[in-house]
Amino acid sequence: MNPMIPTRRRFMQYAAACWAASAGFARAAPPDWPTRAVTFLQPYGPGTALDAVTRFLADQAGRQWKQAIVVENKAGANGVVGTAQVARAAPDGYTLLFTATGHFTNEMLMGKLPFDAEHDFKPVARIASVMLVLLVPKNSPFKSADELVAYARSHPGKLSYASAGSGSSQHLSAAEFVALDNIQVLHVPYKTQAEALTGTIGGQIDFTFAAVTTAQSQMNGGNLRALGVTGVRRSQTLPEVPTLAELGFKNYEFSAFNAVYAPAGTPDAIIDKVAATFASAVKTPAFAELTRRQGIEIDYAGPAQWTAAQSGERKRWSDLIRISGAKLE
Repeated sequence: MNPMIPTRRRFMQYAAACWAASAGFARAAPPDWPTRAVTFLQPYGPGTALDAVTRFLADQAGRQWKQAIVVENKAGANGVVGTAQVARAAPDGYTLLFTATGHFTNEMLMGKLPFDAEHDFKPVARIASVMLVLLVPKNSPFKSADELVAYARSHPGKLSYASAGSGSSQHLSAAEFVALDNIQVLHVPYKTQAEALTGTIGGQIDFTFAAVTTAQSQMNGGNLRALGVTGVRRSQTLPEVPTLAELGFKNYEFSAFNAVYAPAGTPDAIIDKVAATFASAVKTPAFAELTRRQGIEIDYAGPAQWTAAQSGERKRWSDLIRISGAKLE
């Protein structure tokens, strides 16, 4: 037999060696990473809870890694512009994506995107969860969620709820609540969450769901009344307000996520180093205080746990989009 022609066994051994080498490369990382500035890209505007979380972790990472961390807000198309930039970035750990539920819902709302949310990114960690609060105007006749639902059930189509637009967290949380309780109410989409709150405060709208910190000043001022929060446990910012599950809505829970992704192909060793830094940061008293001020909850999941959760998250948001009938407007 010609020694230059490989046998099937030799070919299989060669292929296995190549696969092992490539797998080893995926796990490998420069031992001194990072050696230059790292970009934490956030695909929404400044001033949000996600932005505050991103900047806090940038400060913590910069201290540990002894390198500059650049926080870049790359807003546009509900997060698509910035997310696409990270998808195109080199998988070397120097560009990381800090994002929220739009990572999954945009594809379902917009159709084809310039990236694949599942395959073009590698999960690094979930950092926090964001619950909402069910609110009615101060002069509302409804003193409880039970009263609101009972009225809606006996008066189909008479009540309305406001949101920050089709497919927003405010829309999806309300749509889930409406679907589970089998009531018919009118959805009134506004351009922003602030406008939705204004409509509710003014009595043009019967109820809304809103982020805790966005609505807190109006609650404190007596313009809005909280009937319940959407999380699995009470909000540390509003400990006196029960969860809707506590109030008898057993199957209801809604929370959005703040999470970190890297471009697909980023070495596991880098992913693990980044995740370890964040795991340490979220345990600090300073982060606990930040989450309390921002009305969000610490909800850390490392690379393995967050990776395992991806298919479930994708299905969850897909189901909510379907239930809500959300579409671009």
